[in-house]
Amino acid sequence: MGKSLMQHIIDDFRNQSNPVLLVENNDGFLFREDVIELCNENSINIVKGSSIKQRVEFELRDENSIQILLSEDNSNYLEDIKKKSSKVEFFIKDYISSYHIPTILKENIPTLEILYQSKQVITLSKSQTIEELKKIKYLEKKETILQFDIQEFSNNINKELSNSVIDWAKISKIISKALLGSIGTKELEGVMLTINDVNDVFQTKIEKDFQSSKNSSAVKKPQIVSKILDYLDFNYKNDKVALIVVDGLSYWQYQLLSKKLPGAIKEEVIYSWIPSITQLSRQAIFKGGSPDTDYRQGPTNESKLWSAYWDSKGFNELEIRYNHQNIYLENLINIKRFAAVYKDLDDYMHSSKDYYDLLKLTENWIERSNIATVVNYLLEQDFKIFLTTDHGNIQAKGWRSLLGREKLGSNKSGSRSQRHIEYSEQWLSDEFINNNPELKSSIVMEDQAIYFKNDLSFSREETLVTHGGAHLLEVLIPFITISK
Repeated sequence: MGKSLMQHIIDDFRNQSNPVLLVENNDGFLFREDVIELCNENSINIVKGSSIKQRVEFELRDENSIQILLSEDNSNYLEDIKKKSSKVEFFIKDYISSYHIPTILKENIPTLEILYQSKQVITLSKSQTIEELKKIKYLEKKETILQFDIQEFSNNINKELSNSVIDWAKISKIISKALLGSIGTKELEGVMLTINDVNDVFQTKIEKDFQSSKNSSAVKKPQIVSKILDYLDFNYKNDKVALIVVDGLSYWQYQLLSKKLPGAIKEEVIYSWIPSITQLSRQAIFKGGSPDTDYRQGPTNESKLWSAYWDSKGFNELEIRYNHQNIYLENLINIKRFAAVYKDLDDYMHSSKDYYDLLKLTENWIERSNIATVVNYLLEQDFKIFLTTDHGNIQAKGWRSLLGREKLGSNKSGSRSQRHIEYSEQWLSDEFINNNPELKSSIVMEDQAIYFKNDLSFSREETLVTHGGAHLLEVLIPFITISK
């Protein structure tokens, strides 16, 4: 087998006579983040963006590297840079010529490598190219199934559970790897059965430990979302701090995201609030304490909580910023406490019927949200970044939906979770449990609230993805430190 596609491209750039190249790329292949990353790893620095960014990168270029200033046309460059550079046109069709280029352009690098190695006698049409891609994806899926070893997963879990002190962060990583290896395959059912066995152990732990976590020390790390701000205040008083909250991000979804994040990363696992509804858990984050039950969830109130906490610590309003969904990165020079909430991944979660749907939507969200670019920019502005979520999620099974009288007064919290209900009166909650005694081993009763601790939901759906209960997939969430 000859050299790979990417090695071929890299060698062609290295063989240019000038170490600074003005590359026109109309098909957009070189603009891809995965391509840029691979080139950077091979001492080829690809620069895209404004004339100012080009100027800075050009002046700071490494003499031992090749620099590519990227454009969709070769007119968008400063005159003195043009004089010291060579112009080059790049087309991916010069490397993969046997396929319909618009169809393959956004395929991942491993798939493109297969196409590159599989030379065709004639150029395939769009429909023929699609058929070839289907064959490749089938083989990739088959290989993934063969690579996932459910017995090894079970053995690793049992080994961790046998320790005198259980490392729940390590268990979260093992579970995440298993989910990512089995979602979309027949093995997922077995993985979920094992996860639910682990959850039984976890429920015993939180019955004993959760209340004490609310009053735990935040000096070394926050154990629970309500302690995040105290942790930041104690340890980073003189740093510029950015807190990024991705609504509904489970630990396995974070593992997908982590592959795209820049910087030095330190990973911790903490508790969401229980029950894991947004109204309580995200409020706890921005309040920096136990949430109020009569709080109305919304960005305006979150912003007030964020500002009030840091105002109490001596920061003035010009040093504090809160963004919801639309991330405003201009004029950060005086900002010392920056918060950003990403909401749409939670919307994707609620629209998913299973984890396969959510996996594909998460992959799409990671690219479309530009969150990695935001993180990189904040690092450049000397922020210490902390990424977390308000709760995870679970692929749940339907028990049944609420009937007639059972709905009366059942939405006090305003939560749209199908794993949590909160009645307006205690007698309504008691009546529901008395009429459904088979649920007692599956639920937690807390004042007028009722929520599931296993994988059931108040739904008739065979499967759905939601949150609001106390399952470990909802409660054990990422708390990530990102530094330069």
